[in-house]
Amino acid sequence: MAAILSSIAGNLLEMIVLAAVIVAGVICGHKYRDHKEAQKAAEKETK
Repeated sequence: MAAILSSIAGNLLEMIVLAAVIVAGVICGHKYRDHKEAQKAAEKETK
């Protein structure tokens, strides 16, 4: 029984870590896209 609970706990921890990595990737991607769009808008204003 302890092996099953240990396995579940390990899988749960892994799932939490992977979810955190996914959320961080989405946030970084959104900020990067906003930055690129701001650069394009600034280029259009100067032309």
